[in-house]
Amino acid sequence: PRWYTLCDRYGLYVVDEANIETHGMVPMNRLSDDPTWLPAMSQRVTRMVQRDRNHPSIIIWSLGNESGHGVNHDALYRWLKSDDPSRPVQYEGGGADTAATDIICPMYARVDQDQPFPAVPKWSIKKWLSLPGEQRP
Repeated sequence: PRWYTLCDRYGLYVVDEANIETHGMVPMNRLSDDPTWLPAMSQRVTRMVQRDRNHPSIIIWSLGNESGHGVNHDALYRWLKSDDPSRPVQYEGGGADTAATDIICPMYARVDQDQPFPAVPKWSIKKWLSLPGEQRP
């Protein structure tokens, strides 16, 4: 919490990220799609928000890092938006084809070129932004 106080004082912007990471699991989204893990994931997001919500330096909530995407992320996104509609929510693990993020924030994205990884194809930013109806920043 001292870090957030310093960020408030000196005008630094913070993306506050929940302690959710499952990239050591195979497949990566195994826990994200398992409803028995929703309480544990919810507890981490809830604690983050309760602890940090009064810090003006926090401008974006993040649903974690490298944990695939699943129904649990969608539920966490809906809860966060209902609890704090004033801040955007971001999650790079879902890509542009998920509603669990307000911001398209691909990890290690390229502007023009797709990254052809067989297990997890990564689209270029231009491709994401050209999807029909896409209006997220």
